[in-house]
Amino acid sequence: MTEPLRQSSYDGTTEGYAPKFKPRVIELIRQQLEKEAPQRTDSIGGEKPYVLDLPELQVIGWQNLNQAGEPYADIWGHVFGEIDIDSKFDSIPSKVQSSGCYLGIFEGRDSVPKLWEQSAWDTGYFLGVEVGDHGTVPEGLVHKDYPASKYAIFIAKGVPTAAFQSTWDYIHQEWLPSGEFKFNEAGVFFINYTEKSGPDDERFEAHLCVPVVGK
Repeated sequence: MTEPLRQSSYDGTTEGYAPKFKPRVIELIRQQLEKEAPQRTDSIGGEKPYVLDLPELQVIGWQNLNQAGEPYADIWGHVFGEIDIDSKFDSIPSKVQSSGCYLGIFEGRDSVPKLWEQSAWDTGYFLGVEVGDHGTVPEGLVHKDYPASKYAIFIAKGVPTAAFQSTWDYIHQEWLPSGEFKFNEAGVFFINYTEKSGPDDERFEAHLCVPVVGK
C-alpha cells in the first residue's frame, strides 16, 4: 500500500518550494540531509540513517476515520477527491510545508509499520502538514501535537512498495538489532513526503522518520 501523491515538477532545485514560514521539524530534517549523502550499506540495500533530535511537532491534518469510526475503504480517493486535501492544506496560513508535501503520521505504534500492507494505513493514520501555530483549522481537519524525540531518518528510494519493504527490512533486521537504539514508543513514526515523493516509480523518494531511544 502506497500513497498516490500528486505529481511534482521537481527539477532538483529548492527555490520553487520555499515555505511561507520558517519550518521547525521539516527544516531541521532538510538541513541535516543536505549536509552529506548517507553512506550506503552492503546488506539489505537500505541506507544508514541520520540520527538527530527533533522538537515538538505541531500539525494540522486529517484522521483516517469516517463518521462510524471506521477507516475509509478508498482512503486516497476520499482524501484527494472528495475532500480535496490539497486545497484544505493550502488554506492554512501557518503551514510551513510546500504545496503537495505532507506528513504521513502513524499513531500508537511500537515499531515501524509494514507500509506495503493495507492494514498499516487502517489504524491510527493521520495525514497532515507541519504548522507554526494552530490558529486556523479548516473544517474537517484537526490539530495535534507530537512530543520531541531523537529520530533516525531513513531515505526510502525507488518504486514505493519495494522501497518501503527494503527499508523496513534494513531497519528491523540490521540497524536496530545491531545498534545502540530501540524504537521509542513515546514518540511517533512518520513519513516526510517531499517534492521528490510524487512519482509512483523508481524516482520516488521519502524520509522514514523513526523515533528512537537508547537501549
